[in-house]
Amino acid sequence: MRSLALHRQEVCSLDKRHFNRPRRRLTHRACKPITRKAPCLGFPDGPGFKQDLETMLDMANSLRHDPEKPVFHVMPRHGWINDPNGPVYYEGKYHVFYQHIINGCEWDFGIVWGHAASSDLVHWEHMPPALLPTPGGADADGCFSGCCIVDEDGTPIILYTGVRLRSNPECGPLPPAECDLNLPFVETQLAAVPEGDPTLAMWSKREEPVLPMPPPDMPLVGWRDPYIFEIKGKQGNGREWGMLMGSGLKGQGGAIMIYRSESLYGGWRYDGMLCQADNVETGAMWECPLLLELTQTEAKPKPSEQSTGGIQSINDSHTQLATPSGKAPTFRETHTQGGQTDKAVESQPGNFQESFGRSEPQPIASTSGKAGASAGGGISLLSRQLSDISLASREDSANAGAETQQAAAQQQQLQHTHLLCISPDAPINPVLYWLGAFDQQNTKFILEGAKGPLKLDLGDILYAPNLMIDGQGRHILWGWLQERRKVGSYDYAGCLSVPRILSMRGDRLIQEPVPEVSNLRRGRCWKARHEAIEPEEIKPLAGLRGSSLDIELILDRGDASSAGLLFQGWDAAGEGSAAIVFDWERSVLEAIYEAPPRDMGATQDPDAEEDDGLRRVGGPVEMEPGDVRMRILLDHSCVEVYLGTGEVLSTRIYRGHPPEDADAGISFVSYGGTAHVKRCNAWTVKSIWKRDFQPHEQASVFETIYEPVTAVMPMGSPVVPVLTS
Repeated sequence: MRSLALHRQEVCSLDKRHFNRPRRRLTHRACKPITRKAPCLGFPDGPGFKQDLETMLDMANSLRHDPEKPVFHVMPRHGWINDPNGPVYYEGKYHVFYQHIINGCEWDFGIVWGHAASSDLVHWEHMPPALLPTPGGADADGCFSGCCIVDEDGTPIILYTGVRLRSNPECGPLPPAECDLNLPFVETQLAAVPEGDPTLAMWSKREEPVLPMPPPDMPLVGWRDPYIFEIKGKQGNGREWGMLMGSGLKGQGGAIMIYRSESLYGGWRYDGMLCQADNVETGAMWECPLLLELTQTEAKPKPSEQSTGGIQSINDSHTQLATPSGKAPTFRETHTQGGQTDKAVESQPGNFQESFGRSEPQPIASTSGKAGASAGGGISLLSRQLSDISLASREDSANAGAETQQAAAQQQQLQHTHLLCISPDAPINPVLYWLGAFDQQNTKFILEGAKGPLKLDLGDILYAPNLMIDGQGRHILWGWLQERRKVGSYDYAGCLSVPRILSMRGDRLIQEPVPEVSNLRRGRCWKARHEAIEPEEIKPLAGLRGSSLDIELILDRGDASSAGLLFQGWDAAGEGSAAIVFDWERSVLEAIYEAPPRDMGATQDPDAEEDDGLRRVGGPVEMEPGDVRMRILLDHSCVEVYLGTGEVLSTRIYRGHPPEDADAGISFVSYGGTAHVKRCNAWTVKSIWKRDFQPHEQASVFETIYEPVTAVMPMGSPVVPVLTS
């Protein structure tokens, strides 16, 4: 998942001016090998390393109360994280791997596969790194992204891209000229299997590459990020597997290559392009390709209510909360009216959630703003005609009568059975997807007539998602949530999204957090009912405390132009106040930053020649008249907003250190008129981690958590952390 520019970058500091800059620093540097002592996994070893490691853990312990650090999103204890890799459900446990730099907060060569595991998607534990670079091997300078799949015999297998720098003299000969992409590194597709351990803590790499080099004489800009799926409809015995490979054609745009084989371990044959762009408007390189046949679900709206969406009730169908007893848990709830606390009662969680709406998202467009408005603010979109097909089809059928319209809708749903998802070029760009048809006989995804491209996330921090199917048959997605601040005094960078369930309703994609997330709620439920929010009034959620919260909100527009929640900035070091609002005038969900609360709701005129100077992140949502329903997962600086219509907006709000005994610093806001809060429920959310380091544990952490090993890091990168007193 690497871009093609050849200059050093700071990925943590993302700037619109560097729209096409790479996600990884690609430099011609010699690699400094370190003697490998044992064929096992873990940290580098060396004189004084154990002492330095313990010092680093002391620093990590001192930062445990960092007000910006998430607690219920998967992330390493410290260091850099990017792409989720190979999520898999195996032997009753969920495993998610991820790209990880152990001893730094910036991307670098020498990247490893971090690992976390859970039995319930609620309580997680850190595992030893699954893959480390092998000195002198095809992955000597990094274990790049890939996937994990369970073979027919029940054995998990990791397939990933290994890289070695051309400048590394110990990494063997270069590919023949007809297969050499002339990148600063050489890409090879590799495999690893677990060492008989059901916890998947230890992995052994297979000696022979799965694919040693790309096909000859192709003008490829990259060849990486394998993704495995089963090709259905094969005649005869056994399965046939498909392998997608992220790529692009020089001067033509992104492309996805496809291979086929009856065995995961070898015998792969190139079967052409799954699909490709005819220009570079959606990126020169399509990283992290995903292909998924989606499950159709149906909404169950109450006849008495008209709404444009809501978070699906966790007591409905597949979103039932999972507990050991099989029963939905109860929570103690505290009712409030205007900030006043009422008596506590027992209730089911999420009772306010009624139904999803039936509206559809618009094709990609960015909201305007000083800093680009969205992660995709600078990207021109592939063939707007493709994006408008579904809307035009709906308009044409409107005059054809109810029967014709219904038949057309059913035909469109039959065509839009598969999700194709790509991450274009670099993490400052939005992840794009299409809903369309997959021709299994010819292994082609039909872009013509597909619905899209659309933004998978309306925010500015999600990139390189990955998928899995769990034991319940649910399609679960994780994405990388980036930082939006420069490297500083903190010891971590990035996290993963909460796991999302993907499904289809009609011909639209629905994303919702897995219902298990609700099991993280603790304490009493804060409630507000039937609150009128006057224009430009700031109405605090009085009595609500905490920096990790799960908030469920139903808004009635009234005569307001926009309304939502305002998040107060605590000090000058933070980014300042930010508002999450739905703008009915433009039908846009957005986050608005760094402005006085009075100005945040100002409607941006789409025809204006100049923007209003505010930094806005978000995108359009096609809504019908009625209530707006959203669920906001606030995890310190990390915010995920789920709309009832299936869209998600993920972003960062750096608010700084709250004063002692401060409340949550959140208020209702309304602009252009009076909006009404019909219902608002909020819970504090606990940490997902089973164990956190305690001071008395640090003396033995080296022996108990990791085994000594050497890794190969690029020259100039510290093998052990450089700490200052």
